[in-house]
Amino acid sequence: MFGEKYASENKRFSLFVTITCTGKKEFRVWAEDYGKKNSRYADRIVKVEGSRTIHINFPVSPKALFLGVLNAQNPKDTEFVVTTMEAPLTTYNIWLDEKTKRFLTLAMYFSQTCGFSAASDRGRMFRSGNDEFAIRYYNLIPDPKTGDPMNTPASVGHLTGIINAAKVKMDQFTIPMRMIILLHEYSHKYKNPRIGLEIGNEMGADINALYIYLGLGFSKVDAILVFANIFYKAQTKGNIERMRKIMDYIKRFENQEFAEKN
Repeated sequence: MFGEKYASENKRFSLFVTITCTGKKEFRVWAEDYGKKNSRYADRIVKVEGSRTIHINFPVSPKALFLGVLNAQNPKDTEFVVTTMEAPLTTYNIWLDEKTKRFLTLAMYFSQTCGFSAASDRGRMFRSGNDEFAIRYYNLIPDPKTGDPMNTPASVGHLTGIINAAKVKMDQFTIPMRMIILLHEYSHKYKNPRIGLEIGNEMGADINALYIYLGLGFSKVDAILVFANIFYKAQTKGNIERMRKIMDYIKRFENQEFAEKN
């Protein structure tokens, strides 16, 4: 196993990780807040034949990172070499209104810290500085009608705008995955109506969230994985179509159809 403490210093940057080995191997590559549980900024399984370089984006980062690489099939394997190189983060010239900027402050803080923060059955409140936005952090989100636990990572009150989040789900996700989920819920309440869509319109929330998420430089990999994870558990015709449109939008965004690279 390779393990290294990396001085990220709360910077915004990309990290190129090159793995060199003999033959074909499968590696787990992850980066997490140093010494903090449930705080992964990236977690990937990659196949390497000879040599391969992957890049990890950090639109947000902690004071220090732990970067780990291990053979996913043989954790005791030491016959490989890892090198790293820091590079500027690629972002896009997206338009963000002041309300969204204020929400992002809360969303980024919550995403970075909720994995090692306590939740409660009644919902622990995380609020923005002016109480404009709130995230209610449950162990499991209760159904508002029955009180039974719901199998969802997050939901938003259509009247209150309060986002409910489930610790049992958030603990499993990377920081970027948490961000796209929160941005999706935010978009339901605060973006959909502004473009003439119903609050409950899922595709509108997907696209509005992706515009912000990708524009800030977050990895498409985490967004694809978390959407696929959610849709896999409910493989309806509508969800299959949503996934197709999500993939198409990401491709077009990367081709700079909606915003130019900075």
